[in-house]
Amino acid sequence: MKKFSVIIALIALVALVSLSGCGKKQATLYIFNWSDYIDTDLLREFEKKYNCKIKYSTFDSNENMLTKVKSSTQSFDLIFPSGDHVSILRELDMLEELDKTKLTNYGNLDTSLLKKAESFDPNNAFAIPYAWGLTGLMYNKQFVPQEIVASNGWNILGDSFFDGKNKITMLDDAREVIGAALIYSGFSVNDASPEALKAAHDVLKIWDRNITQFDSDSYKNELQDGTTWLAQAYNGDALQQMATNKDLEFILPKEGAAMWMDNIVMLKSSQNKELSYQFIDFLLDAENAKRNSDYTMYPTPNEAAMRLMGEDFINNKLINPDDEYLEKCYMIDYLGEAARSFDQIYEDIKMN
Repeated sequence: MKKFSVIIALIALVALVSLSGCGKKQATLYIFNWSDYIDTDLLREFEKKYNCKIKYSTFDSNENMLTKVKSSTQSFDLIFPSGDHVSILRELDMLEELDKTKLTNYGNLDTSLLKKAESFDPNNAFAIPYAWGLTGLMYNKQFVPQEIVASNGWNILGDSFFDGKNKITMLDDAREVIGAALIYSGFSVNDASPEALKAAHDVLKIWDRNITQFDSDSYKNELQDGTTWLAQAYNGDALQQMATNKDLEFILPKEGAAMWMDNIVMLKSSQNKELSYQFIDFLLDAENAKRNSDYTMYPTPNEAAMRLMGEDFINNKLINPDDEYLEKCYMIDYLGEAARSFDQIYEDIKMN
């Protein structure tokens, strides 16, 4: 009888332990972000602090991100779109309106950049500015002579030096590609007038003779080994690569550049909203935001974090250009139906 009682007790104990383990099952936070765009140590620290798991996926263009989010059966919790795609996601009614009372570090954000963000997110209702930057040209000095880049302009993309070499790439982003041609032609990146788009299209037909592919990620490795000699690139990505390869250089073209702001947004379909708020607030912590900016080499919209940055970061004109240059830069705006004209030009260039 005692033996039977002991067996029953052991069975009960095993069941209790099993139930206890289920009760402590870790939550999983699903994040969708650009590649090489966060300090992964912060991800591990967040997992430890909140006893959770992060499933981290990456994309290489806003267009690819939008397609995946709209079609995927997997529900992401947080994604990191650029400003114009915040507007698109908002119009699709896919975004959760943020409860800022759950973000104790929200006050660390730069109010002037929050004001700029209202151009795509009125009242800053759905998006948290994450990073901002500019787009220019990155090249490998081993293969591109200094006299070819001496003009310091977008015209380098069409230089006859590259004829027949297939050594240039541009970003896989219609607004960035056409935006560069618009700026070179004397227009804003948001000018959808027939005159502006024709001028940009004509320029792109010339540049396209030298372009091997449109890609927003692989150029970072291909510039290292000479597969690509010159690439349209984001300034932070370029500076990350330059830190480990002395042969790489980056230009902010003299005519100006596209300016963008990437953001953190929460999807309405998120199954982990409270954990999502905790992650956003974790990134908004001044010290965490500083560490993240040091890693990505992009300026952070976190004013408290910027006060902690070293002088080398703050004074680097490829990261923080002066006001004179920024006056020639254009935030990429959401254009609604007018964006179809950009897409048509982009597809024509890619297909021909």
